[in-house]
Amino acid sequence: MNYITRITCVFLVLILLLLAGCAGEAQSMPEEQHIIVLWHAFTGAESQALQALTDQFNAQNSLNIVLLTEYQQDIIAKIAGATAEHRPDLVILWPKDLQSYITAGLISATPDLSPAVRRDRADLLPMAEALYSVNDTMLALPLGLATYMLYYNVDWLSDLAYVPETVTWEDFRRTACAATNPPGGQIGLGLPANASSLLSLLTSGGAEIVGADGYYNFADNAGQQTALVLNEILSGVCGIVYNDMSDGIERLSHSSMAMLVESSLRLNEIDQTVIAGRNFKLGVSALPGPAGPGPTLWYGPGMVIVAPEGGRREASLNVLGWFFSTEAQAIWSTNTEYLPVRRSLVQSRLTTEGLIPVKVHLLEMTLAAADQQSWVAWPRFTDNMACRASLLRGLLSIGPGVTMPGAYIDTAVTACNTGVKP
Repeated sequence: MNYITRITCVFLVLILLLLAGCAGEAQSMPEEQHIIVLWHAFTGAESQALQALTDQFNAQNSLNIVLLTEYQQDIIAKIAGATAEHRPDLVILWPKDLQSYITAGLISATPDLSPAVRRDRADLLPMAEALYSVNDTMLALPLGLATYMLYYNVDWLSDLAYVPETVTWEDFRRTACAATNPPGGQIGLGLPANASSLLSLLTSGGAEIVGADGYYNFADNAGQQTALVLNEILSGVCGIVYNDMSDGIERLSHSSMAMLVESSLRLNEIDQTVIAGRNFKLGVSALPGPAGPGPTLWYGPGMVIVAPEGGRREASLNVLGWFFSTEAQAIWSTNTEYLPVRRSLVQSRLTTEGLIPVKVHLLEMTLAAADQQSWVAWPRFTDNMACRASLLRGLLSIGPGVTMPGAYIDTAVTACNTGVKP
């Protein structure tokens, strides 16, 4: 929204108030009307959910605040190139965007995240808080959570003595190869061709994704061991890396694939596709590690204030606090595939009648990750193109004929660290 549009909105609001006063008894004018603008890049269900929340906020708040949401592309570039009056007040961002906002001076080093957030901050899941924290200071409010996990055919894997609660790397490799039957078109494991697949496996393998100095460090011993196990699976043709994002889900649903690594955001889609396919029992779990299920890698969108000091910023703080409320969080999570960032809501959802087993397992996995501190927040520097490309190249290169798969992990660490600004 530009400055002229903002003034126009205020003018129209005042006209409506005057008309309302003329139609009945004289009404006192509000002291100040705040038009707060939120920019986002959501589409589909996320955009609709955000608009529903916006409508609800406008209908309920008694603070003379009108919230307007607008879809924008290249948000950080538009904000950086505009004066304060032409900027939005709130922005939806991702962990990978945080550094750009810090570098551009758009985020305060000691932000006030509103009294409501401060009051209920203890209810915030630790992996959600870590996503938007720098030096233990939360710079933005997390809105939802997602993670990468293992989807699997329970009926098929139970025949292979696969126990997800205690599975190790060796169990994982053995099961993937035991489920593979090339003449019959069956494959043990499917991995989407993206950098996230490799990063989530390195996380579950216990690799130190980001070291204490702020630099990537996933080529440590645990990372090297993860590369070796993955190389054994792919070299034995017990797993495939696929480019078509729907291919893995289709193959899993028709029982031609035993296990699939995918985001929790696709849980409903996968569950419904399985029901429409062979309709077997679907299971979900954390990805395996050397001695059992490993740490999980978490990500999700956040909201940050970029409004200048003064009335607009104070009004923005009120909006930010409302988005953290149990009401807003429940609506957002229900209408999208994101998990709530509040522990109390995750616990409450576990008591929901008729909740399907895979959702129960996901909610339990979320609480277990928080309680056992077996989580890793998505690293902030994934917008580095060299990093993403190197991770993907490593995933695509590991397999038949590779004798030193760890070399690809070393290369990826070097590429990723080129964009790190601790």
